Amino acid sequence: MKIKILSRIIQLFALYLFFTSLYVSLGKIITIQTGTKIFGKVVSSYKETDYSTQTGIKRYGSTHYILRPIIKYQVNGEIYEFHGKILGEVGNHYQIGQPVPLYLSADNPDYAIINSFYELWYEPLRNLLFSIVLFLIGNFFGKILSKIKDTIVN
Repeated sequence: MKIKILSRIIQLFALYLFFTSLYVSLGKIITIQTGTKIFGKVVSSYKETDYSTQTGIKRYGSTHYILRPIIKYQVNGEIYEFHGKILGEVGNHYQIGQPVPLYLSADNPDYAIINSFYELWYEPLRNLLFSIVLFLIGNFFGKILSKIKDTIVN
């Protein structure tokens, strides 16, 4: 009975993740279809730790960073600023001062998205795939646990 409840909780979480990813994707699609394509300029950036890997208790491993470029753009005489999300070094993608293609929301000039695959689709696709895998794990959770139990006993 506990396994069935835990399995349903995993499935519900997977469904929540799936539908929130769809919602985010639809928001981006609407911004692309109804918004305006403009250019902003990278003015600076800052480094943010994404995750670190360490092997055992030793102090070696690798730290992965997200470099967030700060991009400014102008709409109707007002200057707006937002923080993009680009993996790796800014120099590999955008130089400071370089124009960057953006999609600007039609309703909210304060909302813009960098016109790149990573910025637009990486997180929603990753979350959709993760939710599908999580749903399948929840669906077969009882069978997975019984296989593990049988393997340990034998």
